Amino acid sequence: MSIVIQNMGQLKKALAASNLVVMEGAREAITDMTTVLARKSNELVPFDTGNLARSIVIKYPTVLSDKPEGSVAYGGTGAPYAVVQHEDTTLSHPPKAKGGSPVAAGTGRGPKYLEYPLKRMAVPFFNKKLIKEINKAIKKMSL
Repeated sequence: MSIVIQNMGQLKKALAASNLVVMEGAREAITDMTTVLARKSNELVPFDTGNLARSIVIKYPTVLSDKPEGSVAYGGTGAPYAVVQHEDTTLSHPPKAKGGSPVAAGTGRGPKYLEYPLKRMAVPFFNKKLIKEINKAIKKMSL
């Protein structure tokens, strides 16, 4: 199947359709990445009472956004506490709900609970995922 453009109206429609497909593919990739980051960070967030883990806020990109963004944050009204727990590598972070010895950053529940998983999955994983989702969206459009 080939696309034949005969006038500017058809060209504009084809370009708009292609852009929408690319934007939707990018949104899908960012949604997946945001979900993975949320899951991995929740496995590392310090856990004493569980309040910090329960304060997770996940924002997914909106449909057909020309700037799809996703985010994972902790803290809500307790954001200053979340920042201290994330940044202060000298704090004792028990590996389980109660007791235990301090955990080194990035090796279990403890500091850098957002930074470490994001760094590990960043560029190579995201690029592959983005290309895969855009190609999948283009394939759907051409069926």
